Amino acid sequence: MKRVIALVALTAAVITTTTACGGATDSADPGRDKGSTEFTYWSMWQEKEPQAQVIKAAADSFTRDTGVKVTIQWHGRDVLKKLAPTLRGKAAADLVDQSINQLGSTLASSRRAADLGSVYDMTVTGEQQKVSEVIPAKYHPHLKDRDGRFYLVPYAVASEALWFNAARFPEFANAAPTNWEGFVAALDAVKAKGIAPLALDADNVGAAEYWPLIALIRAVGPDGMRKLAADQDGAAWDDPRVADAAGKLEHLVKGGYFAAGYDAGQYPAQQNAWAQGKAALILQGSWVPSESKSYAAPGFSYSSFQLPAINGGYDGVSANFFGFAIPRTARHGDAAGKFIAYFLNKSRLEGIATKAESITPREDIPAPASLESLQQALRDGQVYPTAAGIGLLYGKWKSSVLQPGAQALMQGRLGSQAWVAEMKRKTVEYWKAEG
Repeated sequence: MKRVIALVALTAAVITTTTACGGATDSADPGRDKGSTEFTYWSMWQEKEPQAQVIKAAADSFTRDTGVKVTIQWHGRDVLKKLAPTLRGKAAADLVDQSINQLGSTLASSRRAADLGSVYDMTVTGEQQKVSEVIPAKYHPHLKDRDGRFYLVPYAVASEALWFNAARFPEFANAAPTNWEGFVAALDAVKAKGIAPLALDADNVGAAEYWPLIALIRAVGPDGMRKLAADQDGAAWDDPRVADAAGKLEHLVKGGYFAAGYDAGQYPAQQNAWAQGKAALILQGSWVPSESKSYAAPGFSYSSFQLPAINGGYDGVSANFFGFAIPRTARHGDAAGKFIAYFLNKSRLEGIATKAESITPREDIPAPASLESLQQALRDGQVYPTAAGIGLLYGKWKSSVLQPGAQALMQGRLGSQAWVAEMKRKTVEYWKAEG
């Protein structure tokens, strides 16, 4: 899936600290059949995008099979900004889609999302399984609001990984490093061949942020990462695991592991150079195969592995979801709920993989070849919300403290000790200013 917004996933733990907002008290119950013969769907996609084409085909089929009219408006990435003003009354849309962080902040955190428990209890149209059975149980906790209610049904899953050309570097495909020491040894082996081990567009805050963010999660876990973000007195930053993780990144920066010009180029120059074979690995999101394929060297075979845990720390796989939600004040939530169960049918949902080149939540739908390794990692590993959920909980801290700090570390402007001290100081100052 192409990058569409900053990717952050929610868990029930993440949204417990958000506050409710006022609004209409009407509650759409997708499980209560009101006999609706139509519903309105506002989509995050533009009409010519492959995701839109897959959804449009399913909507047309749904109308033919059920007689229920589906009115789709293709609003693009700002769909929720346009929908938000209508949520205090009767919502302008009965169904909406976006990433879980966007739906969480606009709908779930303010209790403006309908409870989709009844949709999860529905049988997928044309199959024997329920919606709750085709969405893996490991994802369920991340799809609920603070009250423990489902508010989103995903149709796509995104994540991050270290990407490489398996045709050129079969050693990574055959035996990917499983600890940090093995990872650095593998980078040294690549370097000895005269190849830059790592590519990084350090001018891009999102790309630069991945390294410190994921390294810290590998060291202290998702809960520890949230504690670092919320640290008002600086004590969490004194954890020796934080300094150790930062030191490991400093070694990569000062050791010449990143391709020449990584700290002075313009995104996506390094990403394109990596695809052309000028570097072995790039830490990026699951959109990188589709974004880089037009630049890729002939015969490029996309594969990936996870950044290894640090000192036996956390080795989970991040998961971000794109999917459907129903506003609490929707007029025709019953029809929208039926469409969700209809779209989750394997024969319809697989278009998200085959045409939109994305991973679906259904494990019986193979990912595109370029994403097979990442799908396997999601299937086999424990999952955590992308960025440990701090984008929703502490979005302002993330943008004003973490991101510029990440760039300073990865561009070599701060050493690891100075970086930890700076992050501690700025985090304390941030929370003091926030009151």
